[in-house]
Amino acid sequence: MKSNPCFASVATAAFVVLLACAPLAQAHNVWLEPDADGAYTVQFGGHEGKLENFAAGKLKSVEAYDARGRRIDVAVQPVPGGARATPARKAALLAAHFDNGFFSRVGEGPMVEKPMTENPGATSGVHALKFHKTILEWGPVTREKLGQTLEIIARTRRSPHAGEPQQFQVLLDGQPRAGVRVSLGESGPPLATDADGLVTVTPRAGMNQLLAIVRLPVAGDARTTSLSYEYLLGFSAH
Repeated sequence: MKSNPCFASVATAAFVVLLACAPLAQAHNVWLEPDADGAYTVQFGGHEGKLENFAAGKLKSVEAYDARGRRIDVAVQPVPGGARATPARKAALLAAHFDNGFFSRVGEGPMVEKPMTENPGATSGVHALKFHKTILEWGPVTREKLGQTLEIIARTRRSPHAGEPQQFQVLLDGQPRAGVRVSLGESGPPLATDADGLVTVTPRAGMNQLLAIVRLPVAGDARTTSLSYEYLLGFSAH
């Protein structure tokens, strides 16, 4: 199997580099797809194109903003297998926070959807949190921090054009994060953010999905041994 190179431009801790170069083998994400009447269906899954149903309670928030960054009210309603979000007026940017819960396993056994405290003999666990943005209209809001735990913001002012490099910045707790594993689409070549959390990608025509993942060890929480933050930024290029 051909290995993918890792293009980190700065020296970071060994475990960060290893995570940056690791494949997104079982990554799942959350994103929003336009629906009828100006609404959006919340989608979950995406690995190899497969969608999954989810309990509506896992969706913690959907936010909408106009191009200047002003908040727009959003009505979120459960629907069979998931949830649907309807902004009160036309939005330039949508954002979502999704808590996929705790998973754990015994040794090298299969992951089960339980915290370690509810899985007798569990030796490792993960708390999986998902974050998302869909950029519908390019403007100042695309370069602003929304305060998501893991966040991707645009650094270039102009809207993306297919085949032309576009720069983004990855933030963790509002601060630039070096060594984050980023790819354009699930099968795109892996990149790593530099010392300022910056990464440059070349979008394709149509909808693009910029993916980022950060995994951190956890100490002092009997429910898990790690945190998994995954991000999907959707934007169109012409």
